[in-house]
Amino acid sequence: MDVTTELLKQNQTYSASDNTNPDRYSSSRSLNYATGASISKAELAEVNVVPFSLQYSDAVGLYGVENHFIKVKLNIIGDIVLKEYMEPGYIKADIYDNATEDDTGFVTSALDRAAAELDTGYSSAATPPLTLPAIGLDAYLSIDLQNLKTSNMYNDANLDVRLYTSEHEEHPYDLMYIKPRDFFYVGVHARNTKRLPYNIQIDIGNEYKSLESISNKNYIMRTSDRPSF
Repeated sequence: MDVTTELLKQNQTYSASDNTNPDRYSSSRSLNYATGASISKAELAEVNVVPFSLQYSDAVGLYGVENHFIKVKLNIIGDIVLKEYMEPGYIKADIYDNATEDDTGFVTSALDRAAAELDTGYSSAATPPLTLPAIGLDAYLSIDLQNLKTSNMYNDANLDVRLYTSEHEEHPYDLMYIKPRDFFYVGVHARNTKRLPYNIQIDIGNEYKSLESISNKNYIMRTSDRPSF
């Protein structure tokens, strides 16, 4: 039950003020000042570029909030891509402008990027901007959750980090595949009655795969409107 309104009314009546120290949100009954204390009011992060990494460092546990939830919403349409994703069966070619030829029977080719095409009937090769490959509508981006920990084994042992589906269901792995317009949640949970620092990283879009190329379908985010794999 949300008692925020009642508490604020008492403060106005008795000229009190709330304690806004994050370490005392729970004990001072001022959780309304906390960000992401529940999955229904999770902290929002929006991503429209891939690959991309989100990093979060903070602390959870008494007497502050015991959980921190982050809602990550993707809006990937392929216009801002920072990595060359290869279609299945292809390997990208790399061009090294300063490479040397070790085979004495060959001469290193010279690449003049500013040269004009003078051969009639031929067009100069062009390097198109990076984009998501056309691998069909049933394509998925990878989500990798990393608990970077804090180098304190006693604190780290009492801290859990979890992926959650868009329907608030716990995902049982640290790897998940979702579609480019999906969203998901990350939950950080204290399992001890003290403040526990955390350091996590969420890697989005290290992989872009078709449904057929995902060998373990259990990694795909399950939702009620999609068939179970």
